[in-house]
Amino acid sequence: MAIPRITVKRFSWALGLSLLAHLIVTFGPAVHVPDYRPDSVVLEASITSGPPAPLPVPSHASKAHKPSRKHTSPPPSVPPPPAAPPAPAPAPAPEPAPVTAPAKAENTAPPAAEPAATETPADNAIPLPVQATIRYALIKGREGFVVGKVQQTWKRDGTHYAIDQVAEASGIVSIFVSGRHVQISQGEITPQGLKPTSYWVQRGQAADKTDSARFDWESSQLSFGTGDDTRTVKLPDGTQDLLSFLYQLAYNPPQQGVSTRLHITTGRKLDNYGYQSLGEETLDTGLGPIKTLHIGQARQQGKENTEIWLATEYHYLPVKIRYTDKQGGVMEQTVTAIKVQ
Repeated sequence: MAIPRITVKRFSWALGLSLLAHLIVTFGPAVHVPDYRPDSVVLEASITSGPPAPLPVPSHASKAHKPSRKHTSPPPSVPPPPAAPPAPAPAPAPEPAPVTAPAKAENTAPPAAEPAATETPADNAIPLPVQATIRYALIKGREGFVVGKVQQTWKRDGTHYAIDQVAEASGIVSIFVSGRHVQISQGEITPQGLKPTSYWVQRGQAADKTDSARFDWESSQLSFGTGDDTRTVKLPDGTQDLLSFLYQLAYNPPQQGVSTRLHITTGRKLDNYGYQSLGEETLDTGLGPIKTLHIGQARQQGKENTEIWLATEYHYLPVKIRYTDKQGGVMEQTVTAIKVQ
């Protein structure tokens, strides 16, 4: 590659100047450089006594004046609050109105004799008829199979009552079932309702098929049992039997939403049952439509249950009774005839 001509020219000039500088230094006149001598300095010194040492400071003083690491501004000075004004004296309580004793009557009548204790009548008492006869068809199962007939008679004589009921098989069933099932209840009618004194039920001709109950209200004892096998227990107030409780509900039907509890004896046992109104209902019967009050038993699942329909236009007499056993089997008494006097 060829070197440019101008570059060669510059290089030649630089080389010549360099040679000329070396010849002047080597063969030219000597040049003397002056020596450097600094000016001398005189130092003076003297020893004198120093100031007295400071006295030691007591340790507690030093602690007292030890500054804290955290500086807080002092609270502003607050002037003391002004003294509270004296509380006003409480207002005096108002004086009660003066009470003056009633003037004593000069001629005082002898104190009236206290009224004799009377039994409070039932809140919803329904007058019971003097006599009534009700006939029923005895129906088994929900299919409505008639297996017998029942006649129930109510009699009232003053404050005493008597109820009897006779049931027997009918139709083809009477070929296989003979005999009668008889119940009798007797007692008094009080302002609270029925107060039975005796109950008797015969389920057959044998002695062990007859149950009875005797109510001793004076000593509050109830004796009941089968044949000679009886027992005596305390008699709760208002206890009924299997017949009288129907007329007790007719006399004092439960109000809507209010449960009525009754002690009831079957002649074999004494138990407590709750009943409540299920509302009005019209039944279709062989006598035509009958207005009723449907009474249901407060029942637990798997327990026996009894429902009663009370005819509101017939002194609330029972015109339909349905019994459901623990297995769900149903037996009904449905009115076929009713006669009231």
